[in-house]
Amino acid sequence: MPTFEPLIPSSVWLALVVAGAGLLAWYARRRPAAVVSGRRWAGAVGLMALSIAAVLVVLLNPTWAQRVPPPAGKPGLTVLVDATASMATPDGPGGAARFVAAAATAGVAAERLAKEFDVRLIAFADAPTVADAKSLAGRAPAGATTDLAAALAGGLDQERPAGQAVLLLSDGIHNGPGGAARVLEAARLAKSLGAPVYTRTYGGGQTARDLAADVRSPQDFAFIKQKIPLTVRVVHQAAAGAKTDVTLWHDGKEIGRKQVELSIAGPADVHFMIAQDKAGLYSYEVRVAPLPGEVSQANNAASYLLRVVDEPIRVLLLEGKPYWDSKFLVRTLSADPSVALDSVVKMAEGRLIRRTMSHAGATPAAPAPGAPPARSETWQVITDAADVLGSADRLRGYQVVVLGRDAEVFLTEAAVGHLQNWIAQDGGSLVCYRGSPTAQVNQGLAKLLPVKWTPTRESRVRVKLTEPGRDLQWMGGAAEEAFARLPALATASQVQPDKPLSVVLATGAAGGSGDSPAVVYQPYGAGRVVAIEGAGMWRWAFSPPDEQSADDAYSSLWHSVLRWLISGANLLPGQKLTLRTDKVSFTTTEDATLSVFSREEESGAKMPEVELIAGESEVRGRARPAPVGEEPGSYRVSFGKLPVGRYQARLAGADTGADLRTVFDVRSFGDEQLNLAARPDLMKRIADDTGGAVLADDAAVEQIGKQFENYVQKNRPAAVRRTTAWDRWWVLALVIGLWGATWALRRNSGLI
Repeated sequence: MPTFEPLIPSSVWLALVVAGAGLLAWYARRRPAAVVSGRRWAGAVGLMALSIAAVLVVLLNPTWAQRVPPPAGKPGLTVLVDATASMATPDGPGGAARFVAAAATAGVAAERLAKEFDVRLIAFADAPTVADAKSLAGRAPAGATTDLAAALAGGLDQERPAGQAVLLLSDGIHNGPGGAARVLEAARLAKSLGAPVYTRTYGGGQTARDLAADVRSPQDFAFIKQKIPLTVRVVHQAAAGAKTDVTLWHDGKEIGRKQVELSIAGPADVHFMIAQDKAGLYSYEVRVAPLPGEVSQANNAASYLLRVVDEPIRVLLLEGKPYWDSKFLVRTLSADPSVALDSVVKMAEGRLIRRTMSHAGATPAAPAPGAPPARSETWQVITDAADVLGSADRLRGYQVVVLGRDAEVFLTEAAVGHLQNWIAQDGGSLVCYRGSPTAQVNQGLAKLLPVKWTPTRESRVRVKLTEPGRDLQWMGGAAEEAFARLPALATASQVQPDKPLSVVLATGAAGGSGDSPAVVYQPYGAGRVVAIEGAGMWRWAFSPPDEQSADDAYSSLWHSVLRWLISGANLLPGQKLTLRTDKVSFTTTEDATLSVFSREEESGAKMPEVELIAGESEVRGRARPAPVGEEPGSYRVSFGKLPVGRYQARLAGADTGADLRTVFDVRSFGDEQLNLAARPDLMKRIADDTGGAVLADDAAVEQIGKQFENYVQKNRPAAVRRTTAWDRWWVLALVIGLWGATWALRRNSGLI
């Protein structure tokens, strides 16, 4: 049908109409004497009017709109059938599995919609596979991951000229990467392609009974004969009120057992204390006794890896003047057989006392019961405080530097520069354990510290752990209870975390005021910087006889903090190369990856290959470590997805040292066995976002054809081909002929 799309504004066109009509009327008011016949004059005026009208009509740009017929062929219908393990849940009609009901619906769609659609069936689990109704009926759902986003994206044909629709048959439990946001992104892709998704959800809100063992720190670090806590968190669902046993195993033998009562309040923690007499790599396993009716026992066990070394932690403690806090800290650290301590205290101007304390023997040993540990101690008078941190080589001999107050005398510009390099490159740890180490923090030191201090009125605060602090499991997981009974600390500063990567591990609560950070740390390069606010911590170590447990809490706290700091270092003093697993346990659906760390001066050499050993001695493969970004001395190696089993990894050609090998497990487990509650809400959102519909039963499946037709009429306007008047030859010929006839008549009449 014709339409008009004016080439000029309508007001201008109307003005031209009025002007043309006026001029024509003025011209036609009197017949010229040369024109004898009135009929000839009327014909000339009429042809002139038609010529003007033709120009005005052309300016209206008449256009012919013609409907384009739809592409030949039938639209496509992709039926996506969820074949993952959760679809095996027998909560369908008559106790049938969800997958059985979904396969039956897919068969109905393939049979009854074949006349309206080009139907194809796809079963999706670990990977989508084309199927038919017969093969679906004999298939067992066993996929480890439900990835609805990948299924939707794989079911779309981006070049389907006749249109397409998708029928999604699933329980809606998406446990693939990206969460629900990635599923909705795939739904938006379907909408952009004009493909409505029709959904049908199978299953109900069933909750599976399950116990899971979770080791809070699956890899740990200790010294010979040092007892450390191994904390096991028992996570449960649908098992509140039950009791179960948690056992600890090493070398195939049970070495510990505890009973735990499961509470409706949440997970339960169980603590074991472990120690080893020799340096090496030790693998443990914790097991939770299964309960009747558990859906899976694959997560009832967890692995734990302990790396035991015989080199003590070397600590440097610096104080600007004698304080009770430093005196009791020196006493506590020097009593620890795993610590070699250097303490430097400024006594007067130009006079500093350096005490060096370490334990006799090549390796630290536990003292006899009731006897103090044997140790050696030397004293030295120092006159130049700047010389303590004045050499980068001296700092490399320490793993931890502890700064007290009034430390300006040690922190020269050169010393701060050495500290920065030592922390960032050598993996050292800096601890400011009584607030700001200087009265005025200079720019170089401020770059290191995770907080900034603002002077305020002195107040008393009680320390309590935050959630990240509780996760560290200091003091065997009993730190929170210990802090509650310890004396309050004094502070005259307001503390504010000053860096994006700062993590608050504990807060100080003053009476009547809000909490302020008390223990904050941040990673700095390869190392860590910790700020502890509050003076008077010496009271924690000077408790009455009836509260002697507070003294133990003070010692345990510092031992836990030092072990945490050292365990975060990739390389210890004396180590040139080490191999670490990124996780102690991998699943069969994820890549097994390991990390190799090398001293920067060694990293230029060609890295040896890493051997993967299954069982005791079977070499399963070799891989060359690849550098990680631009970070010197860091490498990564991946062995891909592995079958279930226990594996060892070692650097090829290296000895059997604990630093050059590691162990890990591969287990077959995933959310498919546990998360069985269907997600009709997510399935409805997919249908709504794409313009589809939620189907209640098989009868509704037969209505997809009509619903898709309504969708097309509503969302896909008919294609129209538009042709302007100038694109038609006869229109142009008519206008030219009209102008020519007008000119000829006027000439014959003697007007030209």
